[in-house]
Amino acid sequence: MSNGKPQREILETALLAGQIMCESNAESYRVEDTMNRILTLSKASYAVAVSFSTSIYAVLDDPSYESGSYTGIKRITTRSNNLNKISQVNAVSRELIAGELTTSEALTALAAIRSNKPQYNSWWQSVGIILMAISFTILFGGGVNEVIAGLIDGIMLAIVSQSVGKYFLNDALQNIVQAMIVTIVSYLLQHLLFPTLAAGIVITATLMPMVPGTAITNAFRDIFREDYIAGGARAMEAFFVALMIAIGSLIGLTIIQGAF
Repeated sequence: MSNGKPQREILETALLAGQIMCESNAESYRVEDTMNRILTLSKASYAVAVSFSTSIYAVLDDPSYESGSYTGIKRITTRSNNLNKISQVNAVSRELIAGELTTSEALTALAAIRSNKPQYNSWWQSVGIILMAISFTILFGGGVNEVIAGLIDGIMLAIVSQSVGKYFLNDALQNIVQAMIVTIVSYLLQHLLFPTLAAGIVITATLMPMVPGTAITNAFRDIFREDYIAGGARAMEAFFVALMIAIGSLIGLTIIQGAF
């Protein structure tokens, strides 16, 4: 009788794959599908994986298991939008299922994927934030003054977003601080440089990079697949992020009104 090592490795592989995908903001149904495909390699009569927005679970059980069933749980504490890692995990899982990789090799490959640095460094992330701020300013009907102000505000947002992370602020405080500074800078530009500036357009455009678009989209995708718990949790997460952005902007507006 097997000592259970193959089953444990399969379970660990499925859990690690699911953890990486959850941390990269994959939909819950996609995470479960990948994990379940990996678990089928065990040939167990009962193999199931469940994914929520903050945790994943996997179980292997079969009458032939002398030591009992195998169960694993992973807590998801960090999350970022990283489609590249999701694609890499899918590639590893396909190779594993096709027999091109052993379970040990797949575990090693997944561990390397999880430890990889972001595909784009902080400089390129900042450039993306600035270009998004400018693009949305144009999209919302801003003129030359608004585009210039959007550029300046976007630069400030990029600087702040790279700075606040160094102080280990949680996501809620980061969103409040960033939204507050974006609002203050926009109205300062209106008062000091561009008297006719449509500050509302600049603020809205510069806040767009902070909007949890992926979380909202994934929430509806999960809900439409009748995964109401995971979808509801993601929707609540998106609502909370949006609320923190609104609170930060309100604080900034209050400060400006008190100063002028």
